Amino acid sequence: MIKAGKERKNVPRERGDEPTIEVDTVPAGLNFDFENHIYRWNGEIVPSVTQLLSEFKLIDFSGVPRDRLEFKRSLGVAVHYAIELLEQDNLDEESLSDEIKPYVNAYKRFREVTGFEPRATENRLYSKKWRFAGTLDQQGIHVTKIGGEEAIIDYKCTWKLYASCGPQLQGYKILFEENTGIKIKKLFGLQLKPTGHYEFQEFKDPNDKQDFLACLWLHWQKRNKYQTSKGESNDNSNA
Repeated sequence: MIKAGKERKNVPRERGDEPTIEVDTVPAGLNFDFENHIYRWNGEIVPSVTQLLSEFKLIDFSGVPRDRLEFKRSLGVAVHYAIELLEQDNLDEESLSDEIKPYVNAYKRFREVTGFEPRATENRLYSKKWRFAGTLDQQGIHVTKIGGEEAIIDYKCTWKLYASCGPQLQGYKILFEENTGIKIKKLFGLQLKPTGHYEFQEFKDPNDKQDFLACLWLHWQKRNKYQTSKGESNDNSNA
């Protein structure tokens, strides 16, 4: 069991001169069914970023045994929670299991080497323009400054940084910019490894945004024109 070290939940660490980007209000009309991973906007099911990539096989773990997928999903949830507590200066590191600790150490190593500091609080976001939703920090997404430029970092415990990170990051970029008015300049993937090390990669393929929007367009075509889908989530992308 991962434990908080002190009663300081939701109290951010000092960020130096960089202000924290607060996105504190869930858009009115947006609801999230955590158990089934379904977003609704004014009662209508809307797709999430990761659901879209899974639906059109940009993320595809169908060849991985179910028990292995569940293990990786549970591991990702646990590591995310540990990092959330770490960023609040509220993690009891002695409570970390041997399976989780290396991933947290990899994150700490990355933070020490790069001076990385997350600057956005967790929140669920919705794009009224494009009609999809997502939660940045829930998926391991951080907003920060790198080289003086606003950036989004997606940290994962996957076997490698897949090409699908690019379209996924573009989806969160769309959500963040629409809801804050802040322009994101760079997109990065951060792979946390069970060895306590990490890989850090920038995703800058100009086609990634088109790929994401193509998934979104086809999703709504299936539901509205062809009526072959109702929009229910089948998201296993935490593997």
